[in-house]
Amino acid sequence: MKKILISLLFLLLATDALAAYVAVLETMADGDAKDSVSLLNRQYLTNVLREQAVKELPAKYGFTIMTRENIIAMLPPGKAIEDCEGSCLAETGKNISADYVCQARVGVFGSKLTLSAELYETAGNKLIASFNGRGANVEELLLLIESKSMAFFHEIKEMNVQKTTILLENTNENVQIDPVSSMNDKDSSRVGESIPANVSDEPAKKTGIAGKVVLGIGAAATVTGVVLAIVGNSKAKNAAETKLFANEDEYNDAKDRAKSGQTLRGIGIGIAIAGAVGVGVSYAF
Repeated sequence: MKKILISLLFLLLATDALAAYVAVLETMADGDAKDSVSLLNRQYLTNVLREQAVKELPAKYGFTIMTRENIIAMLPPGKAIEDCEGSCLAETGKNISADYVCQARVGVFGSKLTLSAELYETAGNKLIASFNGRGANVEELLLLIESKSMAFFHEIKEMNVQKTTILLENTNENVQIDPVSSMNDKDSSRVGESIPANVSDEPAKKTGIAGKVVLGIGAAATVTGVVLAIVGNSKAKNAAETKLFANEDEYNDAKDRAKSGQTLRGIGIGIAIAGAVGVGVSYAF
């Protein structure tokens, strides 16, 4: 049962806990920088920043880097991608069903151009990474992005690995089996084998009826949680990949489907973890 549980949780981690949608919004320009750095140049800086995200967060590890078309499709009707800026950055990330959202901004300081980039976790409106730099021209800003963005996006990978580690540690703690109770008669009676003084030579404790009930419920909850998480993730993904909307009603419908899918994914993960805890507890009966 323990091996089955671990396999299910690894499936959950592979399909959901490590799955993340990352949105790289258009690079903005403040003040005089609007005249110094053209829209086309800013779009190119955005493209390079997005390319760096793809390199650091490959799809094979469950990351999806949203394209410009994906982002535009998920924006409310009448809102342009260039309007996504400032304090509403994390909220914009939620509106387009992104787990992480980042944006670079070009400005002017003295005689040089500046570039600042921020990366947010949308669920908690949390700033998790940023970098700043200056350059004499747009080419130097490009070099700045290429030199700093890999470490910038690596923070997302670190956060997801940390989440996975916590889940696995909790799982391992909760499904540990007493070495005495897991010892079978054959192992405990091997000729010439010494048994540590603190280990009882009494027959292995068999799981009682109550333990079996808890074990069954825990296993069922784990399987149910994994299924719900996978279904929720698929639902959110399909909604996020919806093409341009004909009207506001279609947009709101896709947004609701994306949010409900993300909610279902979270509930599924919670149920799966609770099930794992139940399986671990069952060994105490």
